[in-house]
Amino acid sequence: MDALRRRNPFKYSELSESQDTHILDEQEQSELIDNIKSMNATSNNQNRIALQITLALSFLLHIIYIFSDYNSPLIVVFPPTGGPESPLYLSPVLTLLAIILHANAALLTHPRKLVLARRRITPFPYSIAFGLSAISPTISVLSGKTWQTTAWWCTAAFLTWIVHASNKWIVQEQESIYELERMKYISAGA
Repeated sequence: MDALRRRNPFKYSELSESQDTHILDEQEQSELIDNIKSMNATSNNQNRIALQITLALSFLLHIIYIFSDYNSPLIVVFPPTGGPESPLYLSPVLTLLAIILHANAALLTHPRKLVLARRRITPFPYSIAFGLSAISPTISVLSGKTWQTTAWWCTAAFLTWIVHASNKWIVQEQESIYELERMKYISAGA
């Protein structure tokens, strides 16, 4: 047992002799990690709720768009200088595609097992969702539509990217907590 080297905690050289560094024992480490896990879970739930509200509002705008005259809602806020333009070719079909992509993003936002008619519903992978969400803006750009119309058709791609980024951050946070748990040390006599 004498052959084993004892772990000496690092002490910063500029600290005065009177200041004592606190070494966490096993229970304090566990409590700190549990507190961080709890705060992380709360933050993740709040972010997922905010994402779902954003998706629901965008979904609602797309539903309204189906029953309107197929002009971009951005034209109301930012009217084009050249006057009204014709709607995008295949607007109803592209709107239904955007609604499907919103539903897919909602499934990706809060992963859970969803069963409908005894079939498990799984969302599209991000690569397929990004590919499908690029169709509408591409058609808008190639048709020479105004920036308002093109920006409107970019909403599905933008929201898919936001969901992807937030889920990636959630996974990174969980990995960081896992790494923190692996870094626990045994402090004899602390």
